[in-house]
Amino acid sequence: MFDKAVIDTDRFMDLPVSAKALYFLLGMEADDEGFVSYKKVLRIHGGNEDDIKVLQAKNFVIKFDTGVVVITDWRKNN
Repeated sequence: MFDKAVIDTDRFMDLPVSAKALYFLLGMEADDEGFVSYKKVLRIHGGNEDDIKVLQAKNFVIKFDTGVVVITDWRKNN
């Protein structure tokens, strides 16, 4: 489930469509705490590193050097 309080914001609406799609795909693949291998998602579904950078810059995810991200609004979305 995704919370409209997150996705109905100007901050989300201003994202490129590819970054929005990646956000939803990350949410679908994440574990119970909101952690997910973004590299795996990119390999499976396509996309590029620029979309992760955009999501990180807009504080939708926190990126770790291991190739994992955590979705910052995970609890709100669930």
